[in-house]
This record gives sequence, C-alpha cells and structure tokens, in this order.
Amino acid sequence: MFKKVIFSFFILIISITLNAQEKTVIENNPDYKFQSEKQTTKQKTVVQRTKPVFQPSWSFGGNIGLGFWNGGADILIAPKAYYHFAPQFFTGVGLTYLYSKNSSNYQNHYYDYSSNSFGGSVMLGFRPIQFLQFTVEYEGLNTNYSGYYTDSYWNNALYLGASFVTGNVAFGFQYDVLYDQFTSPYGSAWGPIISFYF
Repeated sequence: MFKKVIFSFFILIISITLNAQEKTVIENNPDYKFQSEKQTTKQKTVVQRTKPVFQPSWSFGGNIGLGFWNGGADILIAPKAYYHFAPQFFTGVGLTYLYSKNSSNYQNHYYDYSSNSFGGSVMLGFRPIQFLQFTVEYEGLNTNYSGYYTDSYWNNALYLGASFVTGNVAFGFQYDVLYDQFTSPYGSAWGPIISFYF
C-alpha cells in the first residue's frame, strides 16, 4: 500500500512538472527547441523576377555589295551607325557610295557608261519579334554619269524593307516607292537587304 502511494505521488509530481514546462514555453522564439508548431513563426521568401532595364546603345555595320557580269560591274559600300533607343525600335544614319560600269555591244552599237554615286541615308527600324525587322529608309545620292552624255544630278529614294535577322546579320528585300528608272543608279525598284551589325 505504501508503495502504491509513493508511486502515485511520484506520477503526480511528474505530471505537475510537465504542465509547468508547457506553460513556460516562450512564444515565437525560434531558438527554443521545445516550441510547438502552432507557436512558430513561418517566414516566406518571395523572389520577384523583374525584366532587365533597357539601356540605349549604339551599334555599327552597313552593307557591302559586289556585282559582276559580262562587261559590267557594280560596287556598293554603305557604312551605317544605328542607335537603339527602345527595345524594339532603332534609327540609323549612313553614307553610300555606288560605282557602276557597263560596256556592251548591242546590234552593232557599242554602249559604254560609268557612274559614281555618293550620298547619305537616314532610317527607322522596328523589330516586333527578335528575328523580324521592318525598315523605312530615305537615301539621297548625287550621281555623276558618263556615257552618251555627261551629267550630274540628285536622286531621291524611299525604301520600305522587310528582313530576317539572325545573329548580327539581316537579309531580305526592300522596295523604292520613289523609283525613277531614268535617274536612279540602281537597275530596279526592288533590291536585296544584306546588313551587318556590330
């Protein structure tokens, strides 16, 4: 009987001690190892991804063209500087030099001419998606022509172009809406676009 009383008393003391420990739990203390889950403070880390800030930038490039055929040759050198003022828009300025020469014999008539054209251009470009580019470009060229007669005159051109861009190269076609076959140093209103960017 005495052993039962001591055993019961011992259980009672352990029970009181455990209750006392539960009441002394320090709330919201992450260092307290006996803290219950309800009393812990959960922290959430939110990672917010933001788009990189666009920085206006310059790039350089242009066009180089060489064409040779029986009795004729065309050489085009057109360096350009481009300013990217928005993620999808850019503008550019350039210089153009075009040399053309043709010598032929048609129905016993010898035909020979050469021309040097020099001028500049301004353009505006738009890339709705990374690999597609639309351009509008004005070009003014002063042409010195020597053939049946000698002449010097200005030619104005307004090109609407569309090209595919891959890496630092764009290639496509452009059309001169102001094309005049009698004054233009080019043989057609349609022309290829082969541009390089650095």
